[in-house]
Amino acid sequence: MKDREILLIVTSVILTLIFSNLSLFLKSFSSTPLASTEIKQAARQIEIDGFRKSEQDFWSKIKDINFDSISKKPDKIPVKTATKSAVILPKPAKKPTPSKPKLTVSYRKFLFIGDSVMFDLGTQLQYTLKEKYNISNTKIDYKVSSGLNRIDYYDWYARTSEMIQDYGPDVVIILFGGNDTQDITDNQGKYRAILTPEWQKAYQARVDKYAKLLGSSSVKKVYWIGQSISNKSSYLKAFPIMNDIYKNASKSSSKIEFISTWDAFAEAGNFVPVVADKSGKRGYVKINDGVHFTSHGAQIISDVIVDKMAKDKILKLPKKKEAS
Repeated sequence: MKDREILLIVTSVILTLIFSNLSLFLKSFSSTPLASTEIKQAARQIEIDGFRKSEQDFWSKIKDINFDSISKKPDKIPVKTATKSAVILPKPAKKPTPSKPKLTVSYRKFLFIGDSVMFDLGTQLQYTLKEKYNISNTKIDYKVSSGLNRIDYYDWYARTSEMIQDYGPDVVIILFGGNDTQDITDNQGKYRAILTPEWQKAYQARVDKYAKLLGSSSVKKVYWIGQSISNKSSYLKAFPIMNDIYKNASKSSSKIEFISTWDAFAEAGNFVPVVADKSGKRGYVKINDGVHFTSHGAQIISDVIVDKMAKDKILKLPKKKEAS
């Protein structure tokens, strides 16, 4: 009986520890060989949700502070000076060493730029690039409620130039539009109602200026992601027009390429709320606002982008190590 009572007590303690911090247990257990695919996905979703909350808190508290402009300098190492009693030996002459050719690896730094929709998509892209292509040098730079319409609210021209100079990405992936479906003030300061010919001309000028900035930068490749089909009538009307504007702007430089995602969530031209991913798993693809992706939807759009980069030979699968 004593052994049975001890076993019950130990079991109760273990169950209490697990359920008191289920997320921690899932993260730990998902790294073990015993964890199933569902357990690993659940653990990754918990990690993404936690990251999303911390990012939102970060922007709300210090949105006016630009940390990327603050450069960190390495600590100086104190140099010991010789004392009087120390014996200073002459330094041997340095033999000239033959210069080695620098090994350059193309397309290793990736920058994801956009609004809050890019946060969900960028997080999934980071995960896929790390897991499948062993690329960890990635960065997401997003701003909630921003776009290319209201540059007076957030200047993406200045911010993008700064990021390219500081981070030096090889590939930039762009996603704007969810917050740009509003009236605009053109370059002459004139008010233009949304989707009128005058609005389209003014918005095209905004987008063309951004595309020119990217085309003349040091970036090797730019992918401009189009908006996907929505279940909201206002977006259904605006997004095709905006996608055409993005596509036209991408023609300004050979390094910029437009990727259409319109049909990723569509059947017979209509929005489909539940779609299967590449593995056949079905799930909801957008939240109720008709713009933001669910994690499942972000996975599908991420696969579209990754497949395109692989086709363009931007991405290459790492070589498998030979068994010794």
